[in-house]
Amino acid sequence: MASTDDNVSRKREELERCPSGNDGRDVALFDLAGALYERFEKEDEIDDLNEAITLHRDALELRHVENDEYDRSLSLNDLAVCLSDRYNKLGTVDDLEEAITLGREALALHPPGHPHRDSSLSNLGGDLWRRFAKKAEICDLEEAIQLHRAALELRPPGHPERYITLSYLSFCLSDRYEKQGSVKDLEEVVTFRRSELELRPRGHPERAIYLHDLARDLRRTFATTAVISDLEESIELHRAALELRPRGHSDRSSTLHELALCLSTRHDRLRVADDLEEAVTLGREALQLRSSGHPDRGESLHNLACDLRKRFVKQAAIDDLEESIRLHRAALELHPPGHPEQPSTLHELALCLSNRHDKLGVVDDLEEAVTLGREALERCPSGHPDHGKYLQCLARDLRKRFVQTTAIGDLEESIELLRPALELCPIGHPDQSSLLHELALCLSHRHDKRGVADDLEEAILRGRAALELCPPGHPDRGVVLYSCACDYWKKCQYLHQAEAVGRAPSKFQKQKVMVTDLDHSIYLATYALELRLPPEDVSVAAWVERLAKGENSDEPFMLERVVDILRALANYHRARFQAQHAIIDLHEAITFNRHMLRFRPAGHPDRASSLHGLAYCLADQFCEQSAETDLDEAITLEQEALELVVRGAPDYHVSRRSLTACLQMKFNSQVAMMSSGASRATPLDVKQVIRNVAFETLK
Repeated sequence: MASTDDNVSRKREELERCPSGNDGRDVALFDLAGALYERFEKEDEIDDLNEAITLHRDALELRHVENDEYDRSLSLNDLAVCLSDRYNKLGTVDDLEEAITLGREALALHPPGHPHRDSSLSNLGGDLWRRFAKKAEICDLEEAIQLHRAALELRPPGHPERYITLSYLSFCLSDRYEKQGSVKDLEEVVTFRRSELELRPRGHPERAIYLHDLARDLRRTFATTAVISDLEESIELHRAALELRPRGHSDRSSTLHELALCLSTRHDRLRVADDLEEAVTLGREALQLRSSGHPDRGESLHNLACDLRKRFVKQAAIDDLEESIRLHRAALELHPPGHPEQPSTLHELALCLSNRHDKLGVVDDLEEAVTLGREALERCPSGHPDHGKYLQCLARDLRKRFVQTTAIGDLEESIELLRPALELCPIGHPDQSSLLHELALCLSHRHDKRGVADDLEEAILRGRAALELCPPGHPDRGVVLYSCACDYWKKCQYLHQAEAVGRAPSKFQKQKVMVTDLDHSIYLATYALELRLPPEDVSVAAWVERLAKGENSDEPFMLERVVDILRALANYHRARFQAQHAIIDLHEAITFNRHMLRFRPAGHPDRASSLHGLAYCLADQFCEQSAETDLDEAITLEQEALELVVRGAPDYHVSRRSLTACLQMKFNSQVAMMSSGASRATPLDVKQVIRNVAFETLK
């Protein structure tokens, strides 16, 4: 500090010895300005910078082009640098505009071949890049890139300031990528980042900065190209940077934040649980280092909340979801309207609330999710890279609300949102399968509501397209398989209904189509169930037994979805039995009904319907094989079902009719047995049969 103060004092004395009119006054002004700027760089005192600018202006007035081009170009250059630094510190746009004007004049005085041309190119390019950041005029960015490329040619490997130009080019090309989305720009950024890192070998004090920057751009490259090696290298580089940024380092939080992003992204791709756990741990540490008032606190709140929601989806721990919602609400306070991250925070909070609605059934959560989804979409206009994602999110929540309220307007809007979202999703995009699946669900629901055959046909087509994009191993394959199976089943039911009103195809065509669709339904639903079968279970029966006992309750599965598939398979096999009369289908239907009943213990609201479904199949089996035990069990099941439903309800009448039919079959069977042992049954014998059937039924 003493040396800079002494230097300033000496230069002031020299200036005092050069009064106005003295031939050396311009040099004295220039030297004192330089000394003040040097002290500003060390002590960051704005008064030094202001005085340096004043002195440079005075010196420039004394250095006319016709007298001394060299000295004038130096004053132009240094005054432009000072104004640019004051803009960086105070944000006064006039300073930046003047710096650009002076920089252009300095460059004109440094034609090709001039020893200082590279500096003028670099400085002017830097100021144009800053103006682009302020005004977003692409012409400034394009010119900045051209100037920096020209400067790089004048700063070959070994030049002491080559790293500066590499950095500027990286920043400029990165911004152009964000603006225009050219992957070529991003690939060139990575190339320049590698060159920068080579100039900062192990032991260099700035190596951590360049490790961090290269790692960040490799992560961005992965987001565009999905080449896993880019993400793997990014993680390795961030770990190396973190070692150089120990606890207490001012930049540790940024590396923690970026490494957490990378690990979370790798979890999304490879489903490695440890990656998500580490991402949460690192995210918590980053958030602690970004306390209230930190400019990046909102970003850390947002990303930690996203990772906690991901963990909830995997582990179903409600505490993770509750914390995620709290963090997103806190982030939203730091992301007011107009903030570039507000749409993303609105979107993620909507996802969390939608998940909580699915878990707890709170209607207000779904209503708020729809409201937030609309706000996110309004702040993310057409052309924004996330527009399609926000369309899909809102559409999904509107479909959920339709399921609850049956308001057809929600379903219609959902379909209207999904179609443009699908158009925005190019072939090969990872979200294409989920969009197709969501649209298939909506169309299937609309068919259920309005009975339009075209909706169901399109739902099947969209579902099959989604299935093709979910190969074995894809996390959504089971869900898509089950949905496709349901739509084929609906098609069978639709053909039945159409036949009843005389609108079905010919009997042969109808039977052929129905059997084919049933085959599809059974195949797809069976595969969906097998995909949920853990490797330690050798059969569905063993798995059902373990789950019904509550063992391994921490497994990441949705129990109701399993029961849905079991119910569907029972229905599909019984329907195919009725069409083809293959007894194996009936056996399968009974097996799946028994499995399903294990998840419907006494007190469960759906136990009665499960009892009835199994009784129906056992009655069919009695008709085929005449085993009295099947009929007796069917009667017992229907009796229990009748006791569980309210008298007069639709289910009560269904079970009563079924029980009546079973009792009639029991009576007929008893009469047949008596008739086979005697020439004819007497009235007394018939009365005894009725008594026996009633006694066996009631005991």
